[in-house]
Amino acid sequence: MNHRKVFRLVAATALSAGLLTFLVRRVSFERLRYAATELNWRLLIPLTVLMVLLLYVWDAICLPLVYRVSEQRWGFWRSLHLRGSSYLGGAINYELGQAILAWSAARMQGTGLVRMLSRSVVLAYHDIVVLLAMGLFGAMFTEELQIVRIRPAIATGLGVALALAACFWLLPKIVGPRWRYERVHLLFDGWNLKKSLLLVPLRVIYFGILVVYAAVALRICGLEVDRHVVASSIPLVLLADALPSLAGLGTRDASLQLLLNPKDPAVLLALSLIWTAGLTIVRSLLGLAHLWAAQLTGGLSGSILPEETPLTERDGASPSQ
Repeated sequence: MNHRKVFRLVAATALSAGLLTFLVRRVSFERLRYAATELNWRLLIPLTVLMVLLLYVWDAICLPLVYRVSEQRWGFWRSLHLRGSSYLGGAINYELGQAILAWSAARMQGTGLVRMLSRSVVLAYHDIVVLLAMGLFGAMFTEELQIVRIRPAIATGLGVALALAACFWLLPKIVGPRWRYERVHLLFDGWNLKKSLLLVPLRVIYFGILVVYAAVALRICGLEVDRHVVASSIPLVLLADALPSLAGLGTRDASLQLLLNPKDPAVLLALSLIWTAGLTIVRSLLGLAHLWAAQLTGGLSGSILPEETPLTERDGASPSQ
């Protein structure tokens, strides 16, 4: 592990620990412990598990559209295995999980790792646009002060993101073919506007699962929050999850407190910790289950999916690139 990775890990750990310590001291540990004991665990636990499983299944539906670079069949169970295997790292750190996913997709298809990492960048960009659009849409229907204040910033962020996409696609036509280098063209070969238009509604549904989960969980916990505030806040909370942290610990909790402005911060903090714990534990179990299955069956290209033929190499690159 190089110094940069060590520094990023230390920074993520420090940020998570610092934010969590601040929030716990703000509400007091005794108040947090009391709030946790008063929650309806019989409803929250199955709801959280269901949320994680729905995200797992729907993410698997999205994967072939993003990562497939061959015309050969890519079955649903193969996508589930790719997504589940990445949870071994992704349960703790999102970037690590995406790196594992890109490596597995490259190995399975016999293509370059850099090419698959570029598809992860494409997915991240679409996610940012979708989350900003969802946040802005929800913010247009509420007059809550904490949301009204940030509405211009959300609109600006969305405008910048869309402008970047427009520049990427239009500049080669304006400046000429020399603007887009051959290497860049290779990395994004096969991606087009049609795929973007197919991916966007899929990701809206994916993040919609989290918005619905948050709305239902808040109601279970007795926190009365306007539905438009929830619709605008949760997408922004998910953007905050991308900040350096351990499984969103601290960043998710702080952004929820800031955007929802609850009457009882201790209850919301207890709920957000359940949210984080549920994601981490269930995803870790899914990752271990897929690791165990891979060892039994000989890996992704083995007998897990005997009816599918291995995907062939398309661009002549090897996964070790």
